Amino acid sequence: MRRPWLSIRAAVLTAIVVGVVLPALLFVLVDQRLARSAQEPAVERNRAAVVALATAAVIEPVWTLSEPALRAALERILSEPTVCEVAVLDYQPAAAPVEHRDLRCVAGTPVVRREAPVMHEGQTIARLRIGFDGRAVDQALAERRDTTLWLVAAQVLFGVAVLAGVLSLRLLRPIDRLKQQAGSLAASGPGATFEWPNDDELGQLGRHLSAVHAQNRRFVDELEAKNAALHRLAMHDQLTGLPNRRLLRELFEHEAAAARREHSTLALLFIDLDHFKTVNDTHGHSAGDELLVAVAQQLGGALRGSDVVCRMGGDEFLVLLPRVEGWEQVAATVDRLLQRLTEPLTVPGLKGQVRIGASVGIALYPRDGADFDALARTADLAMYRSKDLGRGRYSFFHADLDTDFRARLELERQLAEAIEQREFVLHLQPVIDLSSGRTAGCEALLRWQHPQRGLLAPGAFIDAAERTGLIHPLGRWVIDAACAQLAAWRSAGAPPVRIAVNLSAQQLRDPLLPEALRAAMTRHAVGRGEIELELTESTLLAEGEDTLATLAALRGAGALLALDDFGTGYSSLSYLKRLRPDKLKIDRSFVQGLPGDADDRALVQAIIAMARALGVSVVAEGVETADQRDWLLGEGCVLQQGYLFARPMAAEALDLGATVAIA
Repeated sequence: MRRPWLSIRAAVLTAIVVGVVLPALLFVLVDQRLARSAQEPAVERNRAAVVALATAAVIEPVWTLSEPALRAALERILSEPTVCEVAVLDYQPAAAPVEHRDLRCVAGTPVVRREAPVMHEGQTIARLRIGFDGRAVDQALAERRDTTLWLVAAQVLFGVAVLAGVLSLRLLRPIDRLKQQAGSLAASGPGATFEWPNDDELGQLGRHLSAVHAQNRRFVDELEAKNAALHRLAMHDQLTGLPNRRLLRELFEHEAAAARREHSTLALLFIDLDHFKTVNDTHGHSAGDELLVAVAQQLGGALRGSDVVCRMGGDEFLVLLPRVEGWEQVAATVDRLLQRLTEPLTVPGLKGQVRIGASVGIALYPRDGADFDALARTADLAMYRSKDLGRGRYSFFHADLDTDFRARLELERQLAEAIEQREFVLHLQPVIDLSSGRTAGCEALLRWQHPQRGLLAPGAFIDAAERTGLIHPLGRWVIDAACAQLAAWRSAGAPPVRIAVNLSAQQLRDPLLPEALRAAMTRHAVGRGEIELELTESTLLAEGEDTLATLAALRGAGALLALDDFGTGYSSLSYLKRLRPDKLKIDRSFVQGLPGDADDRALVQAIIAMARALGVSVVAEGVETADQRDWLLGEGCVLQQGYLFARPMAAEALDLGATVAIA
């Protein structure tokens, strides 16, 4: 337990009392004791002298038996200041004592009695008894004590005044100044400063504290400046200077409280720039940053002074619209924003101007969310709805979006579990070589054997796999399963065939894909050219130079490349020349109109002729009628695939040795 301590001032005053007053009092006590020791013998001698003189004074009256003279003598004895009473005893036989009492000695006064014989010529003629005032010693001591106390008090007061003055000037006042200086060390302001002319210990300490205070002030100023900068960094986006999500959350709480009091509405806009990645990838991140700064300025110029624009990160922005009167006002504001964002922007580092759009999701408080996180989530869902509807537009949140979002999350969870539990199977659709009627190869089509929903085609889950990144482990599994199927057919003595596996754009960005292909082919002893990788031309054109490097690595691992859905994308003949695929697959949209549609005939003939000129084999997809088959065969397209020959099926149902008869 901490003991309470006196302040320095109280301690100094206590020390003065203890060091000056107590010794003075002790001196008075000792003086009284010594004075009593010296006074008591003197008083006794005085009393003895009084008794002797009184005895001599009453000898003659007692001898002559003169009572008047005796009384007169007694009166004289009683006049002595220390005598209270006097009596003569036995001066006549059977006579009463003759006594006198002084009225000065009131009742209760202590009396010290002394007796002495009255002698005449050697004979005792009476006895004399004298009562002395017992307070004589105390009175004398009291007079001495009073005198001593006055002298001691004067000395103590003088000493205390001198000590207090010296201590105040040289100790207490400097200590108070030191306290002020020490207290100002933690103050936010400049604090108290003092001059310290004395070179004593406190003066040296004061000058040291002044130096420490100056140094501390500099340190605090630097720290406050850094804290202000850190606070700005913590609350604002470093690139655009806009508030960040953390600051917007605080502003939202303030505006939401006002909306609750006033029963008003506020809106939260979730803005995602369209095609920003293309600008970033084409012109570099520096140009992308400049574009974001320009977009931030455009957003601020299209809003009210009370509206708040926040950059979430990347190309995403949030806009808080407080005190809106209804959805019509919000819609008008968003129309103005979208119009402003579609205007051409001049961006440093880019030649010419850039046009960029945005997709916007809108959520209203309190209808669509009770707090900031809930409202931001619903606005995000509405933004994705705008993306799905074609970009460059806005969507208000409604409850169905949340239902769809929850269903999407559940699908993603089930998909992750399905990969772990190996719930996927491969169905195979054969490619028929009509020159021999035999199966030349198969296209591997992924299916999900869902425990509750049954067999699912890729359209039910591929988007979720690409959105979550699960497409990478799923794609590697498909490659391994295809290699395993080739090994199983080889062990069963089946004729050699080739299996084609579809690759998405995201899979081409998987750095582990070439090594996974090489490992699977090695593990199942699959030879070069037995695995074929199918890619759409739109995928190749969107990915750029990195795609060509990945494709080179896949080819180096032993895979063939097929260009799927040829003619449906933005076909680039120079790209086709650089890629040099092993196979072109004519899209089913061109095959469906054969042989009656003249345009389809011309396009298919051109594709076949171009492939023949480049030395690339051609496969026609979606062949469903004999007329389509025959016309394609007449044009020299002997590799065909479609429902006319076989639907996708499990590997166990596929007969690789069967031949197709052509009427």
